[in-house]
Amino acid sequence: MITKEQLNKYKEWGLTLIPLTTDTKKPQSKFTGRYKPNGDEEWSWKKSKGITYSDNELLAASRLGIDHEASNTIDIDFDDKQLHAHKFIDILPATLTIGKIYNGSGRATANHKLFLKPKNVEMITESYPKKVEDKGKKIIELLPNTQSHYFGDREIINDTPPKRLTESQFQHLRQTVKEIYFLAMASQNYPKKDLGQRDEYILRLVGVMVKHTDWTTSKREDYLRRLLFANNDTDEMDNRINKISYQEEQLKKGKQLHGIPALVDFLKADKKVGLDWIDVLKKENDVKEYPLIDGIEFAQKEYPPVKFILYPIFTERSMNQVYGGYGSGKTMFALATSMAMCSGQDFVEFKSNKKVPTLYIEGELPAVDLRTRKDSIQYDYFIKKKQFNAAWHFTLTRDDLEQAGFKYGFDAIAISRNLTDPEANDYGRKGRELVSNLIRRIEKRTGVKPFFFLDNITALADIDENRATDWKPLTNWLIGEKNRGFANVFVHHANKSTVRGGSSGSNAKERLVDTSMSFEKLDAKHRFDMPGNKNVQCKVKFDKARNFGGSTWDREFMLTCNEEGLWSKYPMLDKYDWLIRDLSKEGLSVQEMVDDPEMKIAEKTIYKRLKKLKDIGIIKDEE
Repeated sequence: MITKEQLNKYKEWGLTLIPLTTDTKKPQSKFTGRYKPNGDEEWSWKKSKGITYSDNELLAASRLGIDHEASNTIDIDFDDKQLHAHKFIDILPATLTIGKIYNGSGRATANHKLFLKPKNVEMITESYPKKVEDKGKKIIELLPNTQSHYFGDREIINDTPPKRLTESQFQHLRQTVKEIYFLAMASQNYPKKDLGQRDEYILRLVGVMVKHTDWTTSKREDYLRRLLFANNDTDEMDNRINKISYQEEQLKKGKQLHGIPALVDFLKADKKVGLDWIDVLKKENDVKEYPLIDGIEFAQKEYPPVKFILYPIFTERSMNQVYGGYGSGKTMFALATSMAMCSGQDFVEFKSNKKVPTLYIEGELPAVDLRTRKDSIQYDYFIKKKQFNAAWHFTLTRDDLEQAGFKYGFDAIAISRNLTDPEANDYGRKGRELVSNLIRRIEKRTGVKPFFFLDNITALADIDENRATDWKPLTNWLIGEKNRGFANVFVHHANKSTVRGGSSGSNAKERLVDTSMSFEKLDAKHRFDMPGNKNVQCKVKFDKARNFGGSTWDREFMLTCNEEGLWSKYPMLDKYDWLIRDLSKEGLSVQEMVDDPEMKIAEKTIYKRLKKLKDIGIIKDEE
């Protein structure tokens, strides 16, 4: 049990505590007030499910845990029953640390280290070894979304606030955990002194460290020294440490070193088992084999869930297309959604689920025109008292490039393969790299992966849009960036041959996008009475929506935006809805509308449609 003073301290640190049962480490769940599809009550302990615990409930509990999701914490759980991993726990930074008593020794060994994750960084549970059939074989885990037993019958080793990590520190922490797992397994497989095999073992282990890591010499020496101390092998420490610099020199000379196969053979281990703990150190540029995943493993693996940024339109890790004719409103829509996402604000009826920085690359409009459009959209924020996060909304135009010394503006992000220019052989690689570097600079500044917009492909690429092969380098790049967490939208023109004939050029790209939205300008007969000539009035349709989260009604709708930047969303109307609107403006009654030669629906239906049109604001009550 903890005191009131301790409870207040942990709450001040931002920790969400939960009571655990007396005889187990399981949370004391509560009824959420909701029911499962089968009619059973839904019980939970998670704050995200609306569950909270009073101070009295927490103080009365003999054991307390931490809700990691609610606390935005990550727990490094040392679960090595042989305590090999625990020997290297001090490699991790100092932070709130909890101890557990093992094997009846009466002495607590550091077992949990708690860190505060960077905001807006998501991860799933990671365990080493990665595939664990027997729970008792777990060595070390990273727990971000579950709960951990922290207080009560535990000993606080370091009673300090959990260390808050930057995103780079967070990624470094994950790598360090892998390295500790390597050291733990190296310790577990360390030969006994009387076997006379330690020198051969170290020779092969050092070969793996030199050949397959990009560590500095001092880091390799530090880790080997820790391993030697952990296994009471200090008599020949200098000689063993010197093997590192020697093998580094041999590698520079092109000499062959002992690698992973040699170490696995020495241990007489199954190759799959051996690679499990050695592979975690391999450099990214090392040759890897595709994983072999059967149906059983596929069903059990954890994959990143689909998460919406702007519901039900755009998700994380997605590639999207917005297209339409000239003056259809596609650019205004794309710009408005980019401003909504970076501000964490809803856009018309589309809901913000996550705030992310956005980059809007405008290849056609002059900077002054883009700013005018931004200003009108910002007026909507002013009227509705919403906060626009200007620091997270990045833009780039041809004017910006010219001022920065780029004489010819944007480097093409794709170049047609049938051009004779010998420099075209990279197919726009330079242009794509410049954009990739830009989004990574934004990630470094904000700590969050940005969502980027390309407006439009015709202006930013130099390709034959009707050739699938010309699109391939561009779409492969966009897919690659989305898989790395950089979601994107490219804006494109509609096919000129038909009104709704799809986007311009090859349809190869349509097969690859997650979402494709078409925009069509409302014709003269079907327009709203809005002052000025710079308003947006368009039909919007989801041609493809792989992760669509809306209803059938939402797949096709109308959008308007007046000259002051105020947006409205309406359901689609047919010719009779527009006819009723026009006749109502003329002052005709329903009985008179029935007699109109173009009206082919019954009086009762007209009444229903008239009410609908008034409810959604198409017809004012005075009409």
